[in-house]
Amino acid sequence: MIKNKKFVMVMVLLFCLFGLLFISTYLYINDTNKKETRTRISVIVYGSNSDRWTTLKQGIDQATEDFGAEVNFCLMSSETDAKEQTLLLEREIENGSKGIIIAVTDSRNMAETIQEASLKVPVIMVETKADDVDNIIYISADNYSMGLNIGRSVYLNSKKNSKVAVYVKKMQRSSVYERYQGFMDSFKYTENKITGWELAKDDDPAEYLKRMIKEDPVDVIVALDDMSLEEVIDAVQGTATSLEVYGIGSTSKIVHNLDYGVINSIVFQNEFNMGYLSLQEVLSNIHHNSGVPDIEVEFRTVNRETMYLPKNQRLVFPIVQ
Repeated sequence: MIKNKKFVMVMVLLFCLFGLLFISTYLYINDTNKKETRTRISVIVYGSNSDRWTTLKQGIDQATEDFGAEVNFCLMSSETDAKEQTLLLEREIENGSKGIIIAVTDSRNMAETIQEASLKVPVIMVETKADDVDNIIYISADNYSMGLNIGRSVYLNSKKNSKVAVYVKKMQRSSVYERYQGFMDSFKYTENKITGWELAKDDDPAEYLKRMIKEDPVDVIVALDDMSLEEVIDAVQGTATSLEVYGIGSTSKIVHNLDYGVINSIVFQNEFNMGYLSLQEVLSNIHHNSGVPDIEVEFRTVNRETMYLPKNQRLVFPIVQ
């Protein structure tokens, strides 16, 4: 009797083990098949600083979980090399990418490359677009309005008749150029003196900014993109001046310095939504050959006092959502 019970227990145990083995094997094969059938998408952005694209990537990662895709996120070794970005784009298509999401590094010089790539696979442009391309979805905030709003923020919050320097670089990008136009238009009918600090190709940003702060004294410095604003932060910190800093961008470094009062005010776009929608749209184009007109995401203007309001906190700190 005891032997029979032991035999039954052994058989039950073996049955359970075989059952677990079968289930684990099934799940493994099923998961492998899912991975093999996932659509491969390449995201190609300008610059070598991954922190700049943290929020965009979070949006793409969330869409990847929701819709299923295999995403390859590609950085460049430089900020503005159109040839490098062209090679990256061609490589990703040759390696089997079924769709491309791209932040264009040079709006004019990348136009032909983007148009040709769109004939092979669906292409979605984010943040910065290529000039004069047809039938390619572009997802961004209204860059002209962003420039207009940071200009208004300077005018409303700095002293009257203040001298304002706009730190000018990367004007080959449509996003920066449009922001510059909006910024300049915001001061059309004011008495402020606007001076342009234009970084030459071979200039070192840190040395250039420190030199200009001494040689061309101003009350306010404005930067029109994330990396430029971070360079202004580095140049201003440690100086004895009482410069006010305004800009467009929302990296963790920028948000930290806004909170600590180094930056007076920022304008920033909803890059989480930009990333999410870009993956959603590229997959829609692949599977259904459908598209929508250009998509405009929201942007906000915040300062140290308003950054923690619930409506702004969700966008300023998307990591904790």
